[in-house]
Amino acid sequence: MTPPVFHGVENYKTVWNNPLFHQSFWVSVKYMFGVSVPEWFLAFALALLLNRGMPGRPVIRLAYFFPIAMSQIVVALVWKFMYNPLGVVNTLLGAVGIGRINWLATEQSALPALILIGIWRGIPLFGVIYLAGLQSIPKEYHEAATVDGAGPWQSLRHVTIPLLTPTILFVMVMSLLSAMKVFLNPLVMTEGGPNGTTRVLPYFIYETAFAYHRMGEAAAASMVLFAFAFALTLIQLRLLRRGGVE
Repeated sequence: MTPPVFHGVENYKTVWNNPLFHQSFWVSVKYMFGVSVPEWFLAFALALLLNRGMPGRPVIRLAYFFPIAMSQIVVALVWKFMYNPLGVVNTLLGAVGIGRINWLATEQSALPALILIGIWRGIPLFGVIYLAGLQSIPKEYHEAATVDGAGPWQSLRHVTIPLLTPTILFVMVMSLLSAMKVFLNPLVMTEGGPNGTTRVLPYFIYETAFAYHRMGEAAAASMVLFAFAFALTLIQLRLLRRGGVE
């Protein structure tokens, strides 16, 4: 075994000049926002429904906790089976007259298929966080708004959302960070394919390190991923402080 050699910034230059790195970076960006933006709104809507005391709430809570309780590898394997050309998803689509799609082997559908899984798995977690924030708002505020003639929409807009701003910012950043580090689903379901359309940055790092044994370049790419995550965290702290929340 040869001794380690210090290469300075050469590994960063090599990674930067690697077109697969740029492709992986933009795939990660697409995945992050494709998962996170729907999560923000759907999790919030779910939390609002549960906070209203709808019938069967304990059963619904148990059902939406289910994705969180499952092992991520089990989730990936189950969804891979469901996305099979003869699987459940295509069977349901066929029932409404839509032809079969090879979800994980087609460039146009592979990434959206993974995004759907990310949304399904993330909504329960962030819905719980939203629900905790909603339940921390004193009922007197909503009662006062109702007395002043505010309807449900005005109460949501002028009472709930302003008081829930710290929670909303937290969910926004945490959902982006969670989506940024996705790895097992591309590994188990697509291996980064087809043609790199699901090769997210963590998978690129894994592939560079353990398939091509270029540890220095993988470490450099890891630092880029860390810098991106650190920047998002700083943005979150800045927004919270601007809103007067410590």
